[in-house]
This record gives sequence, C-alpha cells and structure tokens, in this order.
Amino acid sequence: MTRLLPGLAAFVAATLVALLGLHAEAGTPEPRKKELRRGVVKLRLLGVNDFHGHLEPPRPGIGGAAWLKSHLDRATLPDRTIRVHAGDMVGATPLISSWFHDEPTIEAANEIGFDVGTVGNHEFDEGGDELMRLLRGGRRTGPEALKPDVTGQLVNTSSPEFAGADFPSIAANTVDRDGRLLLPPYEIVERAGVRVGFIGVTTRSTPTFLLDRHAARFRFTDISEAVNRWVPELRRQGAEAIVILAHAGGPTQDESDAPDYVGEIIEEAREMSSDVDVVVAGHSHSRIHVRLPNSDSSGDKLIVEALSYGVAYDEVDMLVDRRTGEVVSKSAEIPDTGHAGVKGDQGVAALVERYRERVAPLADHVVGLTQAPLTREGGELGQLIANAERAFARTDVGVVKAVSLRDDIDAGPITFAEVAEALAFDHPVVRVGMSGRELLDLIEDGAYVAGPEELDPAAHYSVAASELIAGAGQAVGTEPQALAWFLAR
Repeated sequence: MTRLLPGLAAFVAATLVALLGLHAEAGTPEPRKKELRRGVVKLRLLGVNDFHGHLEPPRPGIGGAAWLKSHLDRATLPDRTIRVHAGDMVGATPLISSWFHDEPTIEAANEIGFDVGTVGNHEFDEGGDELMRLLRGGRRTGPEALKPDVTGQLVNTSSPEFAGADFPSIAANTVDRDGRLLLPPYEIVERAGVRVGFIGVTTRSTPTFLLDRHAARFRFTDISEAVNRWVPELRRQGAEAIVILAHAGGPTQDESDAPDYVGEIIEEAREMSSDVDVVVAGHSHSRIHVRLPNSDSSGDKLIVEALSYGVAYDEVDMLVDRRTGEVVSKSAEIPDTGHAGVKGDQGVAALVERYRERVAPLADHVVGLTQAPLTREGGELGQLIANAERAFARTDVGVVKAVSLRDDIDAGPITFAEVAEALAFDHPVVRVGMSGRELLDLIEDGAYVAGPEELDPAAHYSVAASELIAGAGQAVGTEPQALAWFLAR
C-alpha cells in the first residue's frame, strides 16, 4: 500500500496530473532518489514475463538465459532485491526446451534465482498434471513422455533426476471444478526487514488457448476479485507493500508498446484495491509502463510489462517506510538484455549448451528447402501446413488457424528446429468429419484450408486439423511431424 511521506504529497499530486495525459511508454517515472530519507529502505523488483523457453538468444545480440541472468545480477541490490516472473516461462517453447518437456527451462529458472512466480495460460498447455510435475519434480511417464529422435525412434526425454522448480508459484484465480485453488494464492517475501506480499493471477481467456481436455479441469475467476479477496490477508500478516504478478496484459500480442491505458490488465487494475502498489504484467508480449490512478485518489498503481522471450526485464524500485512497511514512492525502468559489454553467466550457459548438444542431431536435421521465406503475415506458411496436414492424415481437407503459427521460416534449408518453432504448440493432428458449411465458416474466420477448390455446404468431408481446432478425433501425429514429413517427401 502506498502512503506519501510528508513533503511528497504535493509533488506526487502534480506528477499524477501530468502523467494522466501521457502515453504508456512516454510516461515519465518518478525521479530516482539519490539519497534516501531516514527510515526508508529501497527495495528492487526484477521481473520477467513470457520467456517461453528461449534459452538461446531469440535473435542475434539480445536475450538468452545466460545473458538474462547476467543482467539481473548486475541490477541486483544485495539483500534488497526480489526476482519474479509473470507466467509463460514454459509452453510454446523452442525445441531445446520442448523436446525435454521444458525441464531445461525450469532448471535455468532455478539458476536465474527467481523468488516467486505465477502461471500463465501456456503453463497449462499439456494439462494440470504436467504443470504440477514441472513445479514439483519427477520424471514424466506414459505415452506423452515419449519424443521421436532423429531416427524416428520414440524415447523418454524426461530426466529421472528432474527436481522441479525451487521457488514458489502462486495463483489466486485458478480453481478446479469444485472451486479449490490449484496453487497457493499469495507469497510473502521479506527483504531488509520489510514484508512484501505477492498475489498471482492469470488471464481469464486461458481456456481459449488450451485443448478442450485440458481446459475442462479448471476455471479462471475474475482477476480483480481474486486480488481483492487476498489483499486483506496480506495486510493482516504485516505485508503493506503489495505486488500483483499478473499474466494479463495489453491488447497486443507482439513486441511493441501497448496503447495507452487499455487492455485486460488495465481494466482489472482499475478494480483492484488501492492497497496494491505494483503490477508486474505479462501475456501480451508488449512493453507497458504506466501509472494508473486509484479510484479513491489515494495514489496510483505502477504497471509494467517487459516484452517477451527474455529480451527485456522490469526493474522496479520501491521506497518503503521501515516503520509502517508502506510504499512511499515507486519507479521503474524496462532495460533490454543486449549482449554488448555483458558476458553471459557461465553456469547457465553451460546448462544451455548441454541441452543444445543433446538435441542437436534432431534440431539440425534438414527436412526441406524453400527458395523464399514462409511467413505468417503473407499466408505462405499457413497454407503450406494445411496442405501438409491433409497429405499426412490422408483426408479430403486440411485446416490450420493462424493462432497455431508461432514463427516464420527463413529462405534456405529448413531444419527440424525451425519446423518445431513455427509450430511450437506441438499439438496433435486429428482426423475428424466436418460439413462443407463448417469448413466455409472456418475460411470466413480466417483459417487456411487445403482441399477441393469448391466446397459443397451440404457435403461431408474428412478433415485433418490441430486438436485445438477440431477437438477430439483420431490422432495421427503432431503438427511438427506432419510438416517435417511433407517437406521431406
């Protein structure tokens, strides 16, 4: 909860008036204090969101788990820093993580040293049981533990020694069908004698990103209501500095600056208790840096989001009154994780290299060649995959939605790693039956369809599609397998 020290009230009131008219990224944060008032301690939050298993740099010169750790280490205030994440650390990950059931990313997160995190929609991609295994440890078993190697042989790539996450995950608005919480709703972390309370929440749209069989198990309740339910409990336990880890963000789904004061997290934050000081957001892969005035005019909430894939991080400073535990001011920056002048952490780099070497025979295997880039925006990639799934499943029609496409494929030789990243959800391809009318509706909705030039609305067709689109059906393989097979013919 933010309370102003004497002498600051007039300054902050004037600052709020100015801030209301500024753009999200243009909003000027509070000046950083060179000298702290007596009885005030500066605590620092270092936040990451939507890492999605990008252990290696997502593009040259920026990101990668080793450099992320180095940047966080450099930004750390000894004994006064808390490292947090806002979900989607795993799910829709590159092959170096996904082939090992995302265990490498959890191990890297342990090395990076997070103190607390929440769950995003992608943590549920393979169901609640697999999510809990990733958090608690243990080897994955059963048919879904098996992954094809470069020869096509199925092997269990999960480690018998996998220990799970060594930091807590919190989720205040994720419940099962009986209303029971999946995870603890909050966590209290103490630094320099100050108790900081964290509440974790996840976008209510999560079920739309999940296979029906995984979505059916959970409900995602109203974000602000969940926050407001647990704020009094945190205060009762002596945590007046309150931070929300929210896997909910702006309206965009790309690496851009979010529009001013719009999006799910903005709307939910408007309804949150005025005792909330900071919101570390995620999900939209955008840059958010705004100060949202409280409805009762008692101060504001600082809301931040740091793009995605570990190319940036939140650096939030809170000045806290030692006597009351209340936040008296806060400010933030969103630095990038560029490589210039920074050496990647050796321990994390060694971990990543071990997994890179193990997956290299499959990842580097060339499955095809393209003379021109295959892009999502141009439609070439989606149409190719629709044709691939149709041929792979031997059906009348193949259907692919843009939501299934995660990355473009560059011109030149195509490796299996590129195929896996383009179709990072790794969803099953299923055979189902659909009417021509249903297919025409999918086309109208923007889906890519491969099949007869003209569809008869009254006719019935066999269809190959991701389980995300078609629901339950006869599984014939996965989307990456279908595309790799098609390219290699």
